[in-house]
Amino acid sequence: MSPTATVAASSANGQVTKRTTSDLLQASDDVHPTLIIIFGWLGAKAPTLRKYSDSYRKLYPSSAQMVVNSDPLRFWKLAFVRERALQPVVRDLEGHISQTQDGRPPRILLHVMSNGWWFSYPLTSLPLTYFTRRGLRAPDGTKCAIVFDSAPAPVTFSIMNRAFTAGIRSRIMRYLMMAFVSSTYIFIAIVGILFRVPRPMQREMAALNDPGLFPWTSTRTPRMYLYSSGDQVVPAPGVEEHAAKARAAGFPVRMVHFDRSAHVAHARDDPEKYWGSIKTFWEEVTS
Repeated sequence: MSPTATVAASSANGQVTKRTTSDLLQASDDVHPTLIIIFGWLGAKAPTLRKYSDSYRKLYPSSAQMVVNSDPLRFWKLAFVRERALQPVVRDLEGHISQTQDGRPPRILLHVMSNGWWFSYPLTSLPLTYFTRRGLRAPDGTKCAIVFDSAPAPVTFSIMNRAFTAGIRSRIMRYLMMAFVSSTYIFIAIVGILFRVPRPMQREMAALNDPGLFPWTSTRTPRMYLYSSGDQVVPAPGVEEHAAKARAAGFPVRMVHFDRSAHVAHARDDPEKYWGSIKTFWEEVTS
C-alpha cells in the first residue's frame, strides 16, 4: 500500500471518484485506525461530509479514509445497479484488508450516518456477492468498531417520508415526493403481505445485527450509538430498540445520548462531546 491515504467519495451522479492526499502520515502505530469508512446520510452534500472527514483527519492523521455518499435517486434503482455503484469502494476495501501499510492486521472504524445510507446500497448482499465469492477474509487480529450516528431505527411510514423530504425546500416538490414515497411504501407493504416476504428495510435492519455482516466483524465488534431525543427523523426509542437487540445478540454496546440536537446534527451542536466520545470509544477498542 502507498504511504499516502486514498479518500473515496461518491459524486453527484452516483459514481465513486478518488483523490489522494499527500499530507497524511504513514500508519506506523497500533492506535490509529488504518482505515476509516464514513457512510453519509441520504442526500448529504459533499462539503458537509468533508467536515467529518477533516475532523477525523485531525484525530487520526495516519488513517486512510473512504467517504461514501448516499444518493436518494439510487434507492429507486435495481439492486444490481446499486451494487455496481459500490464496486470501486469494495475493490479499495479489499486492498486495505489484504495488507496494511505496516504489515500488521487492519484496524477499521466504520462511521454510519442515519438510515439513508442503507436505503441507497444493497448492504446485506454486498458481503455475500463480493467478499464471500472472492473468499476474502480479514487477517487474524483485525480490529473493528462501528459508530452509528442518528441510526438505525425501524423504518415506519412517517420516518421514510421524513428521510426523503428533509432536504427538499420547495413545498410543492416536497408534497410530490411524499406522494411518491407513500405510494412506494404501501406497494412494498402489500407485496410483503401477499407473498409473505420481509420488506427490504426489515432485511437490512436485521443484517446490521448479523455478526458476519463484513469479513472483519463478529459479536466481539463493539458499536457506539450517537443519538438524540431531538431527532425527528430517526427517533431515540427506535435507536434504543436496535441497541437493545444488539446487546442481546452479544455485541458490546455503548450509548451516547444528546438532549436536543436534530438529525445528524450532534457533531455541530456539541462537537466536544461528539468527537470526545469517538476518541474514547476507539481507545477502548485498541486497549
